[in-house]
Amino acid sequence: MAKRVWEAGVFVLFAVVGALSHGREVTLLGVLENAAPLWLAWVLLALWRDPYEGPPVNLLIVWALALPLGVFLRAWVVGPGPTPAMLPFLLVAMAFTLPLAWLGRKLA
Repeated sequence: MAKRVWEAGVFVLFAVVGALSHGREVTLLGVLENAAPLWLAWVLLALWRDPYEGPPVNLLIVWALALPLGVFLRAWVVGPGPTPAMLPFLLVAMAFTLPLAWLGRKLA
């Protein structure tokens, strides 16, 4: 359970930092729209390979698959769907979350 709380916190933090960096107001709906699809993709893939147990490659596999999937889910939730313009968002999401996911693995 602590793992899921950590993961949710990482994605909520990502959504809050993203809103603030774009000069947007931080709202519950905004955080949910941005964090929930990423976290859902992470949790679903973590059921397949636990990113905190076994070899470290489990974390990298879940991270490398969950973030693109979550970004695509997010696009369908908040916009017209995935576009090539989402690539910068995906890269920022991946760069932001990997160190925090790695820290979560160390703390687990």
